[in-house]
Amino acid sequence: MKQSTNERLAELLAKKQLTPAEMEEFLTLQSKRVYEPQSNDFVSKHQFAKTDIAERLKAIDWFANCGKPAVLDLTMPVVQVASWKEAVASCQEAEWENAQLEARNQLSGWLHVHARKEFQEWNNRVDQHKVILASLIDTHWKPCFDSRNLPDELLHTIKWDILLALTEESYLSTGHRCFFFHELLLVYEAGHFPCGWIGEWPAGKLVIY
Repeated sequence: MKQSTNERLAELLAKKQLTPAEMEEFLTLQSKRVYEPQSNDFVSKHQFAKTDIAERLKAIDWFANCGKPAVLDLTMPVVQVASWKEAVASCQEAEWENAQLEARNQLSGWLHVHARKEFQEWNNRVDQHKVILASLIDTHWKPCFDSRNLPDELLHTIKWDILLALTEESYLSTGHRCFFFHELLLVYEAGHFPCGWIGEWPAGKLVIY
């Protein structure tokens, strides 16, 4: 069965990095659509200014407050799970992956319409952000994982969240207001772990531990 435009766009957006040919295909497909704010856009109540996220990441006491009551000022309602077992199961649910992809799609869609030149730099910027992530694995994340006996698979969702927070930040000068991953960063900074989504996007609830 032939893929629809939206299905192919979703497939491309699910990839961590696009080849030049895939990027050209993505731009062509997007040009067939008119991007306007939609009812399925996440709208943050916060405004975020440029900060040194790399230094903020080094200062986080990762997962220090998991299992404790959370005090957070987020746009979306929050549901807390009670154990790492529940957190791991939640982050493996399709709803969580779909929410993360929707948020990424919102940013890339906005950039395609309003900052196309800057959007062409997406892959280069992502490569730069990955260098920051690589520096955190052995010094910050692995010790936390080893001390809590956590599966390495969780690193994927953490790296994805932080990579997109860095990407949102790197495009702030374009005037975008796509801040889903900035809000997830607030959860990490509070010592908790964002690990799922309950309900329809974007009017659902964020699951944290």
